[in-house]
Amino acid sequence: MSEESNVFQVNIERNISKNEYYAKLLCGVTPDAFFVLGGGNRKIEKKNGGKRYTTSPYKGKFYPEKTGGAKARPIAAAELGEYYPDAKIVTMSHRPSVLFQLAEQETQAVESPSFSAVLESDLHRLKVKNEIIKAPDSTSTLTELMETVLFAVKHDWHNSAIITNDYQIERAQKILEILKDDDKRMLLKNQLLFLFASGEESGIFESKWGDFEEALHKFKKEEYSVIFVSAEVVLTLRNPHYETLVRILKEEDGYKNVSEQEKIGNQKIDRGEYNFAQPSFREYVLYNHKS
Repeated sequence: MSEESNVFQVNIERNISKNEYYAKLLCGVTPDAFFVLGGGNRKIEKKNGGKRYTTSPYKGKFYPEKTGGAKARPIAAAELGEYYPDAKIVTMSHRPSVLFQLAEQETQAVESPSFSAVLESDLHRLKVKNEIIKAPDSTSTLTELMETVLFAVKHDWHNSAIITNDYQIERAQKILEILKDDDKRMLLKNQLLFLFASGEESGIFESKWGDFEEALHKFKKEEYSVIFVSAEVVLTLRNPHYETLVRILKEEDGYKNVSEQEKIGNQKIDRGEYNFAQPSFREYVLYNHKS
């Protein structure tokens, strides 16, 4: 894989139509669904005292140390939805409780709706006409990819596209390959099992993992496909304004820091040192479980 895989691709072929460009971007496949991965939310205070939430901008809460840009994902989905009107758009994830913020020198839970709901709201503001399906169970990139497999098989979507920021794509690809590899998936399962101490919880984990294994078997046997799409590439073609924005962001320390963080994570995955056994996975397994 190229070392440039975490760098925005901005050399857009403007000599061809958008239809042709997006067809090339999607490898000639007509997607049944676009899965939009969850990202940061931003609260906006209204003048009348109310509030609303939207996906976070590039220069958000943690700027200038880090750039975010979750807002690129629904914009890219809206753009692609115009050219693939029959494709469903699936908005993913809720904010796991392990994420918090400091307020008034105390650790307080973030008051925020799910990433899935905020993405849906953004898509409605963008006047998307595609059918939108919320999938709020996932809590991480790993669980989003598991949910992608589950949803694709459940709805018989043989061709899916995952939309996320450019810097996240390589890690998502590596995780999907782990899930599809029998030996690596067994090692992953054994690592995750340590999160569930009690017999009841481990039983819930085994049941949920079994459902995933069943879906994955069909996913692989019938050769379901998943294409990863850079939101920045789509935005750059949507409006030349974004090309300037992307070029500037590439030079920002915040973007370089995020890219370096992703690079380190990718190297750990390659060496088998990445710790997937995070509290967010435990929350995913137990989320909405009814005893």
